[in-house]
Amino acid sequence: MPLLVDAASLDAGDWSRLEGLTSVAALALALGTGFVLVIELAETTDSRNLDIYRDIYEKLMAEPEIAARRYIYQQLPDPGDPQTLIDAVQRDPEAQRCVKRVLNMIDYFGFLVDQEWVTADEVIGWVSPIVVKVWVKIGPLVEYECAQRPEEPDYYEAARKLAERCRRWRDAHYPQRAQAITFDRHRI
Repeated sequence: MPLLVDAASLDAGDWSRLEGLTSVAALALALGTGFVLVIELAETTDSRNLDIYRDIYEKLMAEPEIAARRYIYQQLPDPGDPQTLIDAVQRDPEAQRCVKRVLNMIDYFGFLVDQEWVTADEVIGWVSPIVVKVWVKIGPLVEYECAQRPEEPDYYEAARKLAERCRRWRDAHYPQRAQAITFDRHRI
């Protein structure tokens, strides 16, 4: 009870100082809470990105995916003449299966990047060697199919965008590299 009586005897200057002190304490509490929330949000985002990166790695390095890319690299003709490439794929069900498998994977990665569910630059830098190389072979096929499907302007749109972003990323980060990609059956 004596504290209440003492509080009642405070003058206006004391009340003003007390108000200032409580305002500073409230601000410190709010800033501290905000700081903790920012840290927790960053940790949650990093954890989510790590899960997505792990998923991308597992998809990219799964044996069926590697085999499909290897088939495309080694069995499809060089894309110098797109019509020869198109004809070869149209005649070969295994080529069609491999192209579709790889396209679906690239489209999935492109979708993640488009939706900003992953940090785009990190993913693009990571997958660009594979995407750029395989796109040399399958890009003309996708463009041919797009021309055959005017009712589907979004046909593998995320894959096409990702391939272009990967090409631009590699051009910016490795301008000294050889522009022509070679396909050698003796390389791993």
